Amino acid sequence: MQNGPIIQTDVEDRLVRLCERLEQETERFAEVSQKRAVAEAEFKRRYYSALVTQSPKETVSRREGFAHIAAKDEFSDWKVFEAQEKATQQALIAARTQIEALRTLSANVRAMGG
Repeated sequence: MQNGPIIQTDVEDRLVRLCERLEQETERFAEVSQKRAVAEAEFKRRYYSALVTQSPKETVSRREGFAHIAAKDEFSDWKVFEAQEKATQQALIAARTQIEALRTLSANVRAMGG
């Protein structure tokens, strides 16, 4: 927390740190998005493979139930990566919002001659 007056170099230092964080979160978002996509594709591959190997004499809901059970681990992986992707997206939004606030603060400090 800032106890004294806000000076331009403080604001610029904070902006640099936030821009670095934004870059890191962007890279993380790309990685997690790719993992989510792969996990989703793996779930669907496993689910549909299990679905088509079921006996056609079974009811549709029973075949789907077996397929869900067969692909439960893949489904779990997909949902975990999806949650990580959403969390990273929120971190990106927060960083961008903080950067915009600091830009406004920077303009105010410059206008005051700080």
